[in-house]
Amino acid sequence: MASIIDVHDLPEEEVRIIRELVECLRAKAKKRTGVEEERQEVVFTAHPSDVIGDLTRREIYEHL
Repeated sequence: MASIIDVHDLPEEEVRIIRELVECLRAKAKKRTGVEEERQEVVFTAHPSDVIGDLTRREIYEHL
């Protein structure tokens, strides 16, 4: 889908910034459709606690 963005009233520096942004977004989209990134395992830390059982989200964040 081709689109046209009207930048005739913008300063040349801002037009350059828009052009660079579009190029960056195109590269990001190309990377996304290319080889799938290697998935990294996320390691969550555990903290000692005296809680027994499950907590609701409200109970976890009620002190904030």
